[in-house]
Amino acid sequence: MTAAASTVSASASSPSSLALAREAGRLSLAWWRFGVFGLPLSLIRQLISEPSFDRVLSEERLCDTFGDNALRLFNELGPIYGKAGQMILSRLSPPLHEVADSLRLTRLYKDWPPMPFSEVALILDREIPLWRTELKVDSQPLGVASLAQVHGATDSDGRQWVIKVVKPAAKKRLMESVAAMEQAADLLTPMAVTAVSRRLIKELRELTQGFRLEISLGRERATILKVQEKLRSKRQKLLVIPAVNERFCSEDVLTVERFIGTSLADIVAGRVEVGAAMRQKLAKTMLSELLVQVFELGLFHADPHAGNLILTETGEVGLFDWGLSGELLDSDRRYIAAILKAVISLDLERLVDALVAMGEESGRRVSREAVHSELKAVTQMIKKGREDPSKKPSLQALFEACLKSAERLNIPVPDGLLMMAKSLVTIEGLARGIDPSVSLSRVATPVLLRAARPSLRELVALGMKLPGLARQMMST
Repeated sequence: MTAAASTVSASASSPSSLALAREAGRLSLAWWRFGVFGLPLSLIRQLISEPSFDRVLSEERLCDTFGDNALRLFNELGPIYGKAGQMILSRLSPPLHEVADSLRLTRLYKDWPPMPFSEVALILDREIPLWRTELKVDSQPLGVASLAQVHGATDSDGRQWVIKVVKPAAKKRLMESVAAMEQAADLLTPMAVTAVSRRLIKELRELTQGFRLEISLGRERATILKVQEKLRSKRQKLLVIPAVNERFCSEDVLTVERFIGTSLADIVAGRVEVGAAMRQKLAKTMLSELLVQVFELGLFHADPHAGNLILTETGEVGLFDWGLSGELLDSDRRYIAAILKAVISLDLERLVDALVAMGEESGRRVSREAVHSELKAVTQMIKKGREDPSKKPSLQALFEACLKSAERLNIPVPDGLLMMAKSLVTIEGLARGIDPSVSLSRVATPVLLRAARPSLRELVALGMKLPGLARQMMST
């Protein structure tokens, strides 16, 4: 099956025998330096240099100091940990996101320590030497992420672009963390005797593979072009993918169309006011179109957090930073969509149908009785959700329980699932951050229905329900 990230070159070096120990030492040192002593030392330095005690200990100053110290901690930990922080931020509820923003933690989206422009210029000279005569590049970065930074540029025709450059130090740090994760997987593999432990190791390897590929801006360029090609037949109303300036691209430099507008991170955090109607439209349409990428295109953005989307001046939403992307086979998408459709509707029989069909596709015949028996935990979760809507389980919890059941039944689980699951959770968190009332089931059902290709039995059942649904609509 096609993995979420393509197969890494066999030339990739094996992890050092000391990689895990070095990583543990790096994490420990960073925590003591910035997590334990960082904030007190910053406050002491300010108290020494500032004449006003009250000013140093003001709420605004304390939040600035806390945020700056947290950013330095994540910068020392490296890009992988920074991405984990971004994922957590994307999934916070609006009130918690407001707290995180007041503590300046949302700086993790785009305010990392930058490379000096002199170093950026050296990279551009090496990779795209024509930039000096054909582009005017801003010396101040538009934003700095954990792994790369971007600068605005204007060509001779006045068209605006964004130039993305990988930070060499961040690249080196990412590879150190990846080597440690790979060594951990190697050490744990002989001890993986259960289906769950084998799945965790498989997901860990898949994750490291994705991180290795993320540092290739040449691959990101190819992904953007492939997504654009696939989207031509879908006519999405809201999401737009940046155009690529291929004359100024290389393995370490990517030049794409610049989106002018407001970051969705600012909208989610409440820094930018958006009307209720606009929030509803944004959340619903964006959720639908991101799900189309996953289940109809099979090629999707694996890190769609709020910092990677911009509400443009024309009312579209630009989706950029395609370094992490996922890809699934058509058959994989069909069965995963069927599982999710059953999970969203809390339909146990449909879920059994999906797992049985998934097993048959792979040559593994599983009886409905065996699937029913294995789905006891899922059955209880669904039952509680039906009896009390306030106890309705999360999509992530149900989906993970289903996949664990499939593995215990020896039903092969598609490669690339970690990327897809991560993307789905981030998509749902993003939509709810914009509009907490958005209904995942209402938005996702049409997309999943198309992707799952309903059986004749399902279509007949739906036809039998239509008169009742029509009467219900007429009476409201």
